[in-house]
Amino acid sequence: MRFIGSLIILISSLFSAEAYLTKSSVVMGERVVLVLSAEGRDIKFPEISSVGGFKVTSTGMQQNVEYVNGVVKKRVEKHYAFVPLKSIDIAPFEVEVDGKKQLTNALHVEVKKADMTNSPFTLEMKIKKREVMQFEAIPIEFIFRRDENYEVRDLRFTPPKFENFWVKEGKKNKPELVNGFVVHKMNFFIFPQKGGDFEINPARVDVGVMSKSRDIFNMLTNQLNWKTIFSNTQSLHVEKLEGTNLYGDFYISLSVDKKNIEQNEGVNATLKITGSGNFDDIESYRLNIKGVNIYSDKPQVKSQATLANMKGEFVQKFSISSNKDFIIPPLSITYYDAKEKKLVTKKTAPIELHVKSIVLEKPIQTSSSKKEIVVKEKNSYLYLGMAFVLGILVTMFVLFVLKRREYKLPKFKNDRERLKSLLKRRGESEEVDNKISKLEKRLYQKSL
Repeated sequence: MRFIGSLIILISSLFSAEAYLTKSSVVMGERVVLVLSAEGRDIKFPEISSVGGFKVTSTGMQQNVEYVNGVVKKRVEKHYAFVPLKSIDIAPFEVEVDGKKQLTNALHVEVKKADMTNSPFTLEMKIKKREVMQFEAIPIEFIFRRDENYEVRDLRFTPPKFENFWVKEGKKNKPELVNGFVVHKMNFFIFPQKGGDFEINPARVDVGVMSKSRDIFNMLTNQLNWKTIFSNTQSLHVEKLEGTNLYGDFYISLSVDKKNIEQNEGVNATLKITGSGNFDDIESYRLNIKGVNIYSDKPQVKSQATLANMKGEFVQKFSISSNKDFIIPPLSITYYDAKEKKLVTKKTAPIELHVKSIVLEKPIQTSSSKKEIVVKEKNSYLYLGMAFVLGILVTMFVLFVLKRREYKLPKFKNDRERLKSLLKRRGESEEVDNKISKLEKRLYQKSL
């Protein structure tokens, strides 16, 4: 009996600090609250950041103080909220009560997968292929279903953290009503950047549901309550790709706007790659042609999602000029062909361009003696000087003749008509003015 009594005392001392759960069985995505409780004068709870590997999202505390026969008794509860995504065992926690360390009891949480039978909201992640190649475009779909009878005011979708993957948003779909559930589908493409085994963590949807509740005055009010729904996880095996970083089905072409140009005239060349695959991994091209000026634009990449793959277009333009004929060499692309399951290299055809020469005047023969060249230069200067002097003389002669030229008067019946005509030209020249003066004297003297 003494042994049994000692055992009871030991058990009670071990579990005077206790732990319990608000729910021991939940649907994946539901919140669970772990409660640690202890009674004493001085209580110290442990610092807890996660429970069973799942992050603590919030904490709280409640306490009740009593005075019994002048002695203070205090009962304290510490709350830790978390969201388990799978069933877990919770190991005992150590709580210090009045200077003594005590262990709580162990716990277990049973997590059930959400489905339409036990939850008005479900979120499912689907991947068609589990074994893929590095750089392959992998379609991934998230399907969220919600009961049409719930008044949902807000939806917030959070995709997984795709570490070691590039992500492209896929084709968008409108919600559909199927068997009393509103179905939302979110499509993405992920591109693994290295080989290995990977697990894609769950996505989540935060659902804002409007519900009615009574306030402190017992009046009905609308209140927005949030529920968090998690998806399942998915595993992938990625085989490393050797020899290239491109996966898909590509076509390459190179064109020019003209093949015959003048010296130093520009020609525009356009490189275009189309097809399906990881276009964002195509690196810009460089043209190296000796003796030719080349300017390259930044590539323009466009992509469009379909249900099965990512179609795209890569365009890069070049401006080229030269003073002699040249050839644009072939440009190539090497990729892992999704259909043939092997490395494939495709090339453009070489392009020949002809440059027209500009005809120049024949230069002075270098074989001529320096003496002859000097003579030619002197003769040239002599001819220029003579032409200049002759021009001056001709100009002076013309001016002299014009100045000395007599004005021939037209024939008139009498002096009065002649004077009348000359008066219109008064001041034109000294000769005209003299004749006017003589006619006036002769006419007026006669009249006197």
